[in-house]
Amino acid sequence: MNQRDDGPPDHKLEQHLAATGLRLRAARRRADLTQTELAALSGVDRGNISRAEHGGNISLETLWRLAIALNLHAADLLDDRLPGNA
Repeated sequence: MNQRDDGPPDHKLEQHLAATGLRLRAARRRADLTQTELAALSGVDRGNISRAEHGGNISLETLWRLAIALNLHAADLLDDRLPGNA
């Protein structure tokens, strides 16, 4: 029986989460918003925004709320190409 492992190794997942966090922080800064201001616009706790920007795992709902508040598509934040691998 062939087993298929399509899931990324943990280190790869961490790299993708970190890259998503960097894209989120860059988008927030382009919008000239503090984390507190983005929290007020999105309804997402400032601590969750900080966690996301530092590569933490967040829910899909949180991602959507942040993207909408930043006038982006969630896919803009989720681009799965790692920096340097485009």
